[in-house]
Amino acid sequence: MLRVSRTSARKVQIWAVLVLCVFGLRNSAVAQTFQEKNTNSGSGTIPAQAEQPASQAPSWTVNCTNVPGGFDCRASQTLFIKNTSTRVLTLVVRRSPEFKKPVLLIQGPLGMYLPAGIALQIGKDAATILPLQTCTQAGCVAEHALTDAELTAMQGEADLTVSMQDLNKKPTTLKVPGLGFTQAYAKLQ
Repeated sequence: MLRVSRTSARKVQIWAVLVLCVFGLRNSAVAQTFQEKNTNSGSGTIPAQAEQPASQAPSWTVNCTNVPGGFDCRASQTLFIKNTSTRVLTLVVRRSPEFKKPVLLIQGPLGMYLPAGIALQIGKDAATILPLQTCTQAGCVAEHALTDAELTAMQGEADLTVSMQDLNKKPTTLKVPGLGFTQAYAKLQ
């Protein structure tokens, strides 16, 4: 049975890489590390507590794809579990010709309680509950059109707080550093 769970975990990792490539992300993104409270690997639980980043290097990266009519560029940040290198959360800000406002995509892990969605708090503002749009083997995705005020806060490098619930409805909160977003977003222009 252990062999099956490792094989399944490997398939999920392969799908995650494929989905992230489709989203225009690269594994060269600077990753923040997280310490998993529940050491029961393969249990499908969401990590409960973040470890502070070791350095203050900018955490946001930019990737562009050549598309008809120009470039589709995205600023992104991916968070991993420290000991297993498993992706926990990916945030992507897109600014492309088809969108009038910048769009924030949040891809959370599998094992989430879907009706709760994902709560997003930018800086000290009130949290917004985002419904999940789709789930694949790589995780579940929510999308949010950023308001001018939210974008201004992010450009002021406000931290983002992302909260979700596991299948037992136990909340998990992850802090996403805003450091480096201003420079990354400027490259999207």
